[in-house]
Amino acid sequence: MKYALTGRMSKEVDRFTIDKMGVPSLVLMERAAVSTAMKVAEIVALFRRNVRILAVCGKGNNGADAVAAARILSWQGVAVDIAVIDDDRKETEEFATQMTIAGNSGLNFVNVSAIPEYDIIIDGIFGTGLSRNVEGIYADVIDLINCSNNVVVSVDIPSGIDSETGAVLSKAVKADATVTFGYNKVGNMIYPGKELSGEVTVADIGFCPEAIKTLNPCMYFTEDDLRKIPDRKAYSNKGTYGKILVIAGSRDMSGAAYLSGASAYRTGAGLVEILTYESNTDIIKKLLPEAIVTGYNEDNYCCMLEKSLKKATCVILGPGLSKDITAHNITEEVLKRCEVPLIIDADALNIIAEDISLLKSYSHVAIITPHIGEFMRLTGLTKEELLKDSVAAAKCFAQEFNVILVMKNAVTVVAEPCENGRAYINSSGTGAMSKAGMGDVLTGVIAGMLSLRIEPFSAACMGVYLHGIAGEIAEEEQGSHSVMAGDVVNILGKAVNK
Repeated sequence: MKYALTGRMSKEVDRFTIDKMGVPSLVLMERAAVSTAMKVAEIVALFRRNVRILAVCGKGNNGADAVAAARILSWQGVAVDIAVIDDDRKETEEFATQMTIAGNSGLNFVNVSAIPEYDIIIDGIFGTGLSRNVEGIYADVIDLINCSNNVVVSVDIPSGIDSETGAVLSKAVKADATVTFGYNKVGNMIYPGKELSGEVTVADIGFCPEAIKTLNPCMYFTEDDLRKIPDRKAYSNKGTYGKILVIAGSRDMSGAAYLSGASAYRTGAGLVEILTYESNTDIIKKLLPEAIVTGYNEDNYCCMLEKSLKKATCVILGPGLSKDITAHNITEEVLKRCEVPLIIDADALNIIAEDISLLKSYSHVAIITPHIGEFMRLTGLTKEELLKDSVAAAKCFAQEFNVILVMKNAVTVVAEPCENGRAYINSSGTGAMSKAGMGDVLTGVIAGMLSLRIEPFSAACMGVYLHGIAGEIAEEEQGSHSVMAGDVVNILGKAVNK
């Protein structure tokens, strides 16, 4: 597990390491500069010719990092110049020190208008502390960088990206690579910041790890975390891994029920029962013979539901359920009677959106998995309002309604239902997964993680990550346009064992 910080948190980590631990600021800066220079040197090697590099710098510590990186590269024999954006802002002490060293080293200083003449730009204009819109000469310089045919390496975060939200503060550098220090930044992980950051390298520059213990940073997973998925016990049976009840599908709509049930089996469930409309039972039995398939109709759904709920250890509610009167009644009954972890998706969420008090009345563990459209209906907010700060929006909703919220998007955010609760930013997945049925697969994967006795919040996070890894493998095998939800189901085993 890794952590992603906001600008405010990054400043606190700096302060803790410097003031409490006594590590000099310039020591950290030199290590940051070395990491940046190493990345630039990698890119220089790809050109296989002499290149010209320009460090474009503001007068803050981010600019100081870039000046130091330029000096280190020059000492390695690489042609590097420096351009400082000339305005009336006061320079930091560290920036003044690095400029003195650069001058003593004989580096050449040029005007920012020369940007198009260079092959590689080191972007050191703004760092993670930026919180206002970019204007004036800074906006002009960023436009010049983006319009020039350079390779751009940003220091810590592309200039103009809000480190808290990933938003563009009116103008932002489009980097090919970003070298960020100590910990990744939230702004590098959430769109549009994620796209503008390019390839992100997280460089260890010597921050004290104690510094983050009181900060509650966002979490993200890497492939190493897949090892945390529990091994299957040798001495076990199907009952060891629970019974997942999938309440899904509607009249002649069987696909979502199958995808959820199959995904639960592929990720560890011992037994899956699918409760669906009676017209779907034959086809689901053929698609998934391992499942118990129970049919209901408008007259007997209440009785069938009661029997199935009694045996379940986890319930999935909503995929393909429709919004007819029977679906409404089933949703209400499940929220009244279910006493085990409940994963709510799709049509059940849309039914709840019509009466949000239904969600507030549920007193057991609930994991809800809305995509942005469904989340808009649940909250009454616009897409722009939700994505302005998606982590904050997810945390607020999770706490208010006492649910684990999986806010599905190109970058999915998971939030825990308590004050100062944990938040997870997903780092896996691909645009190839923007297809129908992927959400149904995700509900099954989360249920599978719960069946392995992973605690609910971690199960939701691991389910999201594993789902994305399976999508990436499917893209490698099928191509970006050809991946279907069923491909992801069949690849889940490879993802678990990656």
